[in-house]
Amino acid sequence: MNGTQAEKVAIDVLTGDPLATNAAGVVVGVWDDGQMAQDLKKKIDTALGGELARILANGEFKGEPGETFFLPTFGKMKSRYLILAGLGKRDKTTAETLRKLSGTVAGAARRRNLSKLHSTLTENVSDSAQAAEAVVEGTLLGLYRFSDYKSKPQNGSKSKVGKNGEYTLTQLSLQATKTSDRKVRQGVEWGQAIVRATYLARDLGNQPANVATPTMIAETASRETKKRGIRYTSFDRTRMEEMGLGALVGVAKGSNEPARLIQLEYKPAGAANTRPVLLVGKTLTFDSGGISLKPAEKMETMKGDMSGGATVLGTMMAAADLKFPLWIVGLMPATENMPSGTANKPGDVLRAFNGKTIEVINTDAEGRLILADALSYGIKTFDPILTIDLATLTGAVTVALGAHTLGVMGNDQKRIDQIIETGTEVGERGWQLPLFEEYYDQIKSPVADIQNVGGRGAGTITAAAFLSHFVDDKPWVHLDIAGTAWVESDEPYKPKGNVGIGIRLLIHFLNRLAVEKGSRKRPSKPAKRK
Repeated sequence: MNGTQAEKVAIDVLTGDPLATNAAGVVVGVWDDGQMAQDLKKKIDTALGGELARILANGEFKGEPGETFFLPTFGKMKSRYLILAGLGKRDKTTAETLRKLSGTVAGAARRRNLSKLHSTLTENVSDSAQAAEAVVEGTLLGLYRFSDYKSKPQNGSKSKVGKNGEYTLTQLSLQATKTSDRKVRQGVEWGQAIVRATYLARDLGNQPANVATPTMIAETASRETKKRGIRYTSFDRTRMEEMGLGALVGVAKGSNEPARLIQLEYKPAGAANTRPVLLVGKTLTFDSGGISLKPAEKMETMKGDMSGGATVLGTMMAAADLKFPLWIVGLMPATENMPSGTANKPGDVLRAFNGKTIEVINTDAEGRLILADALSYGIKTFDPILTIDLATLTGAVTVALGAHTLGVMGNDQKRIDQIIETGTEVGERGWQLPLFEEYYDQIKSPVADIQNVGGRGAGTITAAAFLSHFVDDKPWVHLDIAGTAWVESDEPYKPKGNVGIGIRLLIHFLNRLAVEKGSRKRPSKPAKRK
């Protein structure tokens, strides 16, 4: 399913009897003690003549996390299948449980070519809005496939298929009660906005680098922001040179592709904040390493080195779609890092926007160079109340935290704590790494103010220490997403490839700021278990 198909999925909220729907599959959550929310178990057994009880008693389905069982109804219910979905332990069921489970169910439905699903998983945590959002996200993100360059159908069936023969979900309905209907619809709205943004971010990150150039990304940003009333500005290399963005231009001069600094500004009438939140995303459309050339193995994945910028664009889109009452600015420094006769060389010295000089020890540490200029330019120009940058910055973060956790650093402990807490709530977890003074010694240069690498030890931390020189001690949080931006094999709602990481985290964190500023969108607290 691509972004166009996802937009066409009809999402309804139903308050009637879930067993009376005509969806091809009705999804019901089952805990590992065999229980279901409300009285569904009794209703199902009555309809199916006790078959559910027998399946549970025989241990054919145990309710383990992520387990699914497609039970044919043989005409005893309007739906063809009752889809049993394992929730695991009742006291550990969260919105993320529902998100993963919905992705798993969607994948299983794909294999059976079911075009209409009804989910009762919204009944399994107390916050109906969070539950509905999770079900929508898990289902649609789980069905995402990037197939722009496939010339043959991926599915032999000719029914219910879209572009390139892909399976197409046409309808998803969610269960609600009369009292939860409004919150479920609210959750659907959030889920759809986040899915739209994440699909775009994934598409940009999965496109080959000869397509997703800085120019193409700028054009995409222009198109998407125009739809939403977001102010768009794009600075070319000549203008960046005039502005004094020496670090960004230094990286860009090795490539024939024109570089861009893309500036996005969302400022709704009556915004709660008189100074903006600044989001900065590394938008390196291909990273060869430059003169310090990378090994050939896996270099093709460096087309995704622009994931931070894609997340900033997606977040701006979703914030506008949800009409967030916040002033938000996004900066996307976009360029390639290539080896050529005009490229940076190890030992070169660059002058950044804020006047600081940088000795380039390794040209493959280019992300921090383009971020340095974007950060210092954004902070001087907009005087933000908080700056958050996202970057696939270091391989070291994968060594430290693996592929499941964002590295979090910065100078504002309150905001760091809030971002980590929000990430835990929405399934995009982070972990704080220290920024002790001793780490700054590693990036001291004998010939310039600082150098762009600090040796093998603590590579993620010294990269953040480098960036801190360009934030003027203003409130700042850095997210190193290098380990989490790409998955090598399918996960429940993360097909192999670019993840679109960070959009859900940022949207919920920005909502938290809106609540803090007294301009409430909706609560963002952990949902209690049923």
